[in-house]
Amino acid sequence: MNFKELLGKHPDVTKDRYALSFSREARPADIAAAYSEFGVVRLREALQPEMLAAEGEALRRSLAAHRSLTADGRQGAYSGSWYPPWSLREGDRFPPAAVIAAVIRSWVWDVVENLCASSHIVLLLKWCTVRHAIDKPLGVGGHQDAKVVAEDVPFSLWIPFNRIIPGQTSGLGFVVPAPDGLLPTQQHQDFGADYLLEEPSKLWIPSYDVGDLTIHSRFSPHFTTGYGTEAERLSLEVRPMSRRAAPPEYLDPSVGISRRQGIPTIVDIRRSADIGANAFLDSADLGRVG
Repeated sequence: MNFKELLGKHPDVTKDRYALSFSREARPADIAAAYSEFGVVRLREALQPEMLAAEGEALRRSLAAHRSLTADGRQGAYSGSWYPPWSLREGDRFPPAAVIAAVIRSWVWDVVENLCASSHIVLLLKWCTVRHAIDKPLGVGGHQDAKVVAEDVPFSLWIPFNRIIPGQTSGLGFVVPAPDGLLPTQQHQDFGADYLLEEPSKLWIPSYDVGDLTIHSRFSPHFTTGYGTEAERLSLEVRPMSRRAAPPEYLDPSVGISRRQGIPTIVDIRRSADIGANAFLDSADLGRVG
């Protein structure tokens, strides 16, 4: 079964049946309680749509230079790719840095601190990713970040730059509630259709307006949807955690954030010369939080 067929057979998967959507009026503790129970929450109007739209256009111009060509010089069957945030720039500007700075200075950061049980946070740039995708038909299946990304990173923020409409635009979907540990997986460390289709009532394929984001746990079973519409999707994954809990091998490169006079502020930057992130870390975009 593919995701187009899944949506046709089970249209209710697009409904927020577990009340996992929150706005800035919600208490961070209430958001954290829902996250703890279900493994995922959606934050509505978390970031300014105008800012995301502008940075998305800048990203698209940068991404154009990264497009792969076939051997004869014509555009190949491009379906998308993944990029470290410091690899995408436009002149002296780094659009992913601008979005990360906006997250740190938004009400989302109160939620992040609550989930980390600390105001001393490290942003693990090593595990942050810009994803550019073209909507292709995809078979039903999914994965857990603890299996395919990093076992000790507790959660991820998923920020789309464009509106996500199930059935029209590739997005992210989830199985709720999340299990307490790792699931058995297949050859490529993912799980197949049998697990997802066992209880369709547990599936959630949310829509996203520009400015919305989701936070999902390392054990949250989730999946990229694809319907074959050829629509473009651009997104950023941000992975923070408590500084005292971060393994040393996760910290290159990274940004430490603490509160100074009540305001989240960059207080520490770690990097090595061979990573290539110096310009990103020194940029004015990220410096907005300095």
